[in-house]
Amino acid sequence: MSRRLNVLLIDDDPTTNFLHKRTLNRTQLTRTIQVAETVQEALDLLQSPDWAEQEKPELIFLDLNLPGLTGWDFIDEYKKIESDNHNPPIIIILSASVNYDDEKKAKEIAEVAEFRRKPLTVEMLHEIIDHYFSA
Repeated sequence: MSRRLNVLLIDDDPTTNFLHKRTLNRTQLTRTIQVAETVQEALDLLQSPDWAEQEKPELIFLDLNLPGLTGWDFIDEYKKIESDNHNPPIIIILSASVNYDDEKKAKEIAEVAEFRRKPLTVEMLHEIIDHYFSA
């Protein structure tokens, strides 16, 4: 794949964001990496008129356990703002949750492509890119 992706990380942990950004940069498969530490920050970014169309995320990594609004709340709000998007980003839940119900719920939501366990690895990223972006 020669095309590089715009990625949005939604996670409240600075250390996790640092490590995931490092993993993404190591692969050289990303064009931009945005980080949102809260659901509201992520929604504001996605709705920003200043965000150029070519920089909108094609891949979103979403944590579930966020302060205030959760990853599930993000998905509910995201559905409202992205209903007319003909090219929606791939949303991967990236969580430390070992609760089977979280994984089960993720599989029932059309907007969620996959549920993966933290941390993001180079191998995991390659699997995701190969599966969703190799056209």
